[in-house]
Amino acid sequence: MSANRFVPAHLAQQPSISVLVCDFDGPSGREIGQRMVNELSTQSGVLVRHLSKKLKSSGKGSVVERLVKAAETGRKWLMDTDADILVWGEALPHEQGIKIRFLCAVADADTQPGSIGLGDVLELAVNYDLEMAGVIHAVILAAIGPRKSSPQREELADLLSGPADQLNGLIETLPGTMEETALASVMTAIGNVLASMWRLKEEPVYLDRAIKAYKLALVQSYDKDNPLNWALTQNQLAAALQAQSARDKQPGPLKEAADAYIAVAAALGAHLHVNDWALAQIHLGDVQVKLSNFGDPVQHLQKASEAYQQALKVFTRETMPGPWSELMNQLGIALMRMGENVSGDRIMEQSAACFRKSLEVRRREIAPILWAQTANNLGAVTFALYRRNEKTTALHEAAACFKGASEVYNQYGRRDKALIAQRNLDRITEIQQAG
Repeated sequence: MSANRFVPAHLAQQPSISVLVCDFDGPSGREIGQRMVNELSTQSGVLVRHLSKKLKSSGKGSVVERLVKAAETGRKWLMDTDADILVWGEALPHEQGIKIRFLCAVADADTQPGSIGLGDVLELAVNYDLEMAGVIHAVILAAIGPRKSSPQREELADLLSGPADQLNGLIETLPGTMEETALASVMTAIGNVLASMWRLKEEPVYLDRAIKAYKLALVQSYDKDNPLNWALTQNQLAAALQAQSARDKQPGPLKEAADAYIAVAAALGAHLHVNDWALAQIHLGDVQVKLSNFGDPVQHLQKASEAYQQALKVFTRETMPGPWSELMNQLGIALMRMGENVSGDRIMEQSAACFRKSLEVRRREIAPILWAQTANNLGAVTFALYRRNEKTTALHEAAACFKGASEVYNQYGRRDKALIAQRNLDRITEIQQAG
């Protein structure tokens, strides 16, 4: 498979990124793709190629299922052309507008501020103006920049600085006449660009402006028949708020993030968008764990445990053993920390039971590092139980856990973690010898 090359006129420098644009699905789809190629080809540091094929997200199944299926084909195209990002989408009938999507060759954590994923969509008029063309260009740079390593990362940060600053003005003066859903998608895209700039340059103003953009996107209530785009913006806002809390060491943004995830879960419903609802519960649990560091630990850890348990109704051991074992580990940590703040052994015993269940899937011979992480957690909670009730069975279990974790961490070069596990094992050995 070959793609038609459109080489920038200023190739005195090596391009920083390679962009693949395919024909859009729908009326005038080839013309729309060609226009984007022509516009992007004038930008510095960008090599653009046009692929005369369509990537469709229509057909049977849910929206998410169709997007995942389309992404499988899109990633093959990215591999075949060695491109960083695929720009694709659909043109709606009767020139109602276009939906632009972005598929990156390299994955990014969905909880990172500004992370542009499979579900993100930019909705524009068919005859969008130069200002909106600038948004498309900025989103492409923002999607790729944080996924790159040095020196390309710094190059992309410099390339994105100008477009990001231009988009910053749209937060104060909103784009002209635009439908509510399109305006929300544009403001979300601007939020993603500014949040990505914060990841690239760590200048506080970018993160604060990103949060403002997301909040502007969320001014309108969500469409009950199609809440996914609204939910994605809430997720983006929550990720940015968590970064703001970590930066400022303040609990306020975390409380806002928790409210965002609660709103997402309510909008999606436990029976309509099941997996996304469960992910919202997991994110809510993670935020509650972070909030426990700012006071009222038992209350927040209890809420975290409840959120994780809700998610476990979806991510079961039978259907999703990997996510299930990760969730059991997270639940075990929340319960262990809660148990440290209350009297009695019941909650600590529940924590230990969670870690033991997780280890039934996270086996040492299959996933050694994950096994070591959970084994170390089990060692910590059983050692804590021994200090409370001096049951030798708990001490023996803790010793076995720390010994195994230390061995695995040493084997895979995790010296710091191995040293911590070994120190705990040495303390246990001293207790056993003294007894």
